Amino acid sequence: MDSNSLLENKTMVENEMMEVSFDYWFNDHDDIRSPIPDYIKSELRDKATESFVKWASKLTDLAKKEINDEIMLERFEEVMFEEAIKLVQTEEERITIKYPFMHRIDDHVRDGVHPESKVVKRVIVTENDTAFLNVTFSELETGKVWETNFEVPE
Repeated sequence: MDSNSLLENKTMVENEMMEVSFDYWFNDHDDIRSPIPDYIKSELRDKATESFVKWASKLTDLAKKEINDEIMLERFEEVMFEEAIKLVQTEEERITIKYPFMHRIDDHVRDGVHPESKVVKRVIVTENDTAFLNVTFSELETGKVWETNFEVPE
């Protein structure tokens, strides 16, 4: 294959990879809810694609040879989430994007200690250079409030 064919093939793979990522993260699945609000999806598609193409264009020839599809996909998703955080309007949306697998506002939980409760507040707090997601719950039957926190990467 000549260099133009290789470039075209690589571009096709990147476009296909981006579409698969958009489809995955923009839609709910059996076990995963989309963290991306509808109102940013169109702009996010454009900005993430543009940022990723800029990043990829700066790769050296050696880096291009060493990077596999898995690394490319991981980097694209990092770029997509970085751009999404810039586009959302609330801190709650930022938390959802940064930690898409954590409990969200209005989620119902049973922890074995408390009766069924729902999430009423989430806040990122930092203690001694360690970030935590502080989650406040309200018991459904009594309205009694309780909290817990989860260490999160910052």
